[in-house]
Amino acid sequence: MGINEELYVAKKMNFVPATRIKGAKVLTINDEELGKIEEVMIDSERGRIAYVVLACDCFIGMSCKLFAIPWEALKASRGDYILRVEKGAFKTAEDLGDNVWSLAHNDLTSIYEKYNVPPYWKV
Repeated sequence: MGINEELYVAKKMNFVPATRIKGAKVLTINDEELGKIEEVMIDSERGRIAYVVLACDCFIGMSCKLFAIPWEALKASRGDYILRVEKGAFKTAEDLGDNVWSLAHNDLTSIYEKYNVPPYWKV
């Protein structure tokens, strides 16, 4: 008498390669483009996406503003991703710059709180 695994396996599983996520547009709920996903940051100890790096206001020859966005704050939609914010929130926001590549635990906790998303390490 074993466990009936069929009861515990999702009927439809969606797998997306990271190469399809990188470069995808991030839009507001009003369908305005915020920027593109620059990178997908993986927590190698837990095997989970920790956050994505959003690149905004990129112009040729100039650096982009870089932001950390919790993966759970994004919703896939027709190959793009929707972030439930107003576009103006990023116009005045201070970006993380090169610090976005190596966030401390406290920084990541604050980012998850900002987007009102429970941290993936507590779920």
